[in-house]
Amino acid sequence: MLYLKCTGIVQKALGLPKTLLADAEPTSAQLGNWYVNRFDVGRRKAHVFMSETTLLSFILLQGKTPVTTETLPTMMLAGLTQLLQMRGMSEDAIERAMVHYHDGLFARTDSRPDLGSLNDLAQRYQWMIECDGGLDRCDLTRIIMGTNNMPQRRLGWCSSWDMTQSKLQLLS
Repeated sequence: MLYLKCTGIVQKALGLPKTLLADAEPTSAQLGNWYVNRFDVGRRKAHVFMSETTLLSFILLQGKTPVTTETLPTMMLAGLTQLLQMRGMSEDAIERAMVHYHDGLFARTDSRPDLGSLNDLAQRYQWMIECDGGLDRCDLTRIIMGTNNMPQRRLGWCSSWDMTQSKLQLLS
């Protein structure tokens, strides 16, 4: 089961009433449940996704059509697949890594440390994009890969990639 733990900003953007938010349960998925936040980059909206177990993250820019409760889980899974492919993981390993993400539910954020990490990542992505000259000039792939290579205090100074690879090593 995939639980997308949405911030209030995402809940409001999706028109997601609190009554439709599930209580997230622990998952056996190697990358755990995912946190989602939304922020502005120039004149566009971006969604940042973060694994609660590895702090692996990526951003996806919103297109012309609004993101809905039906499209957000699909966006997340497609973005995660693309991120793992860019890192050089085999298709078989990627498929097995996402086997537990067959159904998706929305949930509240339930961890202050995870929410703090998510907000820090959103600010870092905003700052890096602006420092690289905005969306038109920046290398978004380099920014995402570099952010995931950054040592994290919450991970014992390992990077998100190190944690992700250690969780998925049995799958490779």
